[in-house]
Amino acid sequence: MSNVEIISIRRADAEDAERLNAALVALSEVLGDTHVADAGALLRHGFNDVPAFSALIAETQAGELRGALLSSPVFSTTYGGAGIYVSDLWVSDDARGQGLGRRLLAAAIEMAPESWDVRFLKLAVYDDNPRARAFYDRLGFEDDPRETVLRLAKTDFDRLTDET
Repeated sequence: MSNVEIISIRRADAEDAERLNAALVALSEVLGDTHVADAGALLRHGFNDVPAFSALIAETQAGELRGALLSSPVFSTTYGGAGIYVSDLWVSDDARGQGLGRRLLAAAIEMAPESWDVRFLKLAVYDDNPRARAFYDRLGFEDDPRETVLRLAKTDFDRLTDET
């Protein structure tokens, strides 16, 4: 008899916002990130007519949360089609080593709209997270040495419209 839990993956819905946020808080803590979002923000931005992200939940038969993934569509002229940007991937400590991270990434592709014809996954990994980097390397993810991630915060958006 095996002690391995049966873990299923499904699309998150609005009723999952609190649990999803708890998973993302746990991820932020592991990464040392400041966690600003809350369940209300997840509801407003992810569960409406034009969602800013999609989310997957991995849970046991008893409904215990074991993993989560947040992603959004991205289009690349280099790939000539749609891809998926994975912004957050969390697996609980007690579910690590069971292939759940790989399963969540695969589910993101499988659950994408068929019309996307997904051609690639894209994500970022922190330099100070060698365990995650090794995981992605094993799956075949590669660096693009020509690419650097840049961000512009909303507080600086006026720089885009300031004509002086």
